[in-house]
Amino acid sequence: MKLYRVNPFTEIDRVQRQLNRVFNEFSGENISSNWSVPVELQETETHFHVRALVPGIDRDKLDIAITREQVSIAGEYVHSAPEAAKYSYYSEFPSGQFRRTFSLPVPVQNADAVADYADGVLTLAIPKAPEAIDKVVKLSLGDRAEAAEQLEVSADEAVQ
Repeated sequence: MKLYRVNPFTEIDRVQRQLNRVFNEFSGENISSNWSVPVELQETETHFHVRALVPGIDRDKLDIAITREQVSIAGEYVHSAPEAAKYSYYSEFPSGQFRRTFSLPVPVQNADAVADYADGVLTLAIPKAPEAIDKVVKLSLGDRAEAAEQLEVSADEAVQ
């Protein structure tokens, strides 16, 4: 009996590429899956800050869509060879359409989001929805007997 060494991550990557191809064909989108836009998501108490590295793209070619729970960045790299070049032997420049979609951990106020694009970096500031912001409630320590009575009433209401 032969033993084969299998790397599960290789298999997962292969399956992911196949699923991407199937979904792209099904949706009618011809989006390249050979490369992806690097994205950074950071959270403060009131906002999410997204940075995406998209150098060489006109700001008019970027499409940003934000829902209450998702961010989608799409665009198109247009690469043209120099006019003087007769043949192109090698190019690693990305070309074609791309789309990067990711979920946010909590709902946001998408109508109040702000975008900036400078030096090939797209920056988004997206405020969190008010219900998603942690609120601190201060409790005062009162009379022990009164607190115990309130706890008993709360427990009785929970049982009913």
